[in-house]
Amino acid sequence: MKKRLYSITIKNIHADDGIAVSSTGRSLPFKSTLKQEDGYNPGELLAFSWATCLESTLRYILEIQKLNYRSYTEVDFHMDLDQGPPVGYQFYYEARLYIETNDMNKIEALVKETHQRCPISKLLNEKNIQLQGIPLKKALID
Repeated sequence: MKKRLYSITIKNIHADDGIAVSSTGRSLPFKSTLKQEDGYNPGELLAFSWATCLESTLRYILEIQKLNYRSYTEVDFHMDLDQGPPVGYQFYYEARLYIETNDMNKIEALVKETHQRCPISKLLNEKNIQLQGIPLKKALID
């Protein structure tokens, strides 16, 4: 049995050249992926979302396991032109979860659980993403 916790509608009538508006009245400016103007492209927004989801999920797991590790997450977004068939753009993502421990077995277990629990990870096609855990060097976040 499912219990709906949140629902929102996003309306976009401008594709990637304008503003998308939510049913709550909030909006985001969009731009084409290859343009340098202000706004976000769909690939960037997914990278923002995945990085946020992974880091939030990781921190939840650390909390329930009573692990006092600091962490941060980075996500790289790449767009390629697939020569086909079919010809078209293809998005690729690489995520790195930096966790304050040198225990690679613990890091790998945390990364695996984070990826399994993260709702955005569940949406992504496994062949287009890479995810790895890396020991966090204390000097990087001080």
